[in-house]
Amino acid sequence: MSSTEAAVLGLLTRGARSGYDLNKLAKAGVAYVWAPAKSQIYAVLPRLVAAGYATTRSVPGGQRPDKQLYRLTAKGRRALKEWLELPVDDADAARNPFLLKAFFGDLMEPEALVGHFERRRDRARASLAEFKAIEDEIAGREDSYYGYLTLRWGLAEARTLIRWTDEVLRELAERGPST
Repeated sequence: MSSTEAAVLGLLTRGARSGYDLNKLAKAGVAYVWAPAKSQIYAVLPRLVAAGYATTRSVPGGQRPDKQLYRLTAKGRRALKEWLELPVDDADAARNPFLLKAFFGDLMEPEALVGHFERRRDRARASLAEFKAIEDEIAGREDSYYGYLTLRWGLAEARTLIRWTDEVLRELAERGPST
């Protein structure tokens, strides 16, 4: 099972949802730890149904097109639990295009390298602001305890990344062009 399939099954544990609803729920919930593209969510839904992990039913949309609601099955819940309890493969953690570019920073124009670090810092700042807003909503809520645990990791990672990129940008400015 792919991580995206597991994320969708996990979201379906919260109740029956349409693809659109799942996409919204992913953005509001798991996006800071797993951010599937909208197209990925829609692509995995038929596979989950074919595997017997979810069922679907059509809900009349009135003036709009009918909506497909997906519901987790007992088989899907068991498969998700099995996937959740498997050891984590850290291979994905070692793939970071930003750090790969930084590693070969001596091969690019200094302005380009600085630009990469500035954009990464800006994204980390934006993430930090989003995470703080989510934190205000879920802190102390028992139904969000595990989400809050992972949110705290996201907050710590964003803060660390901001500090680190600030340090690197200062060092690069002091060092001057090296290419």
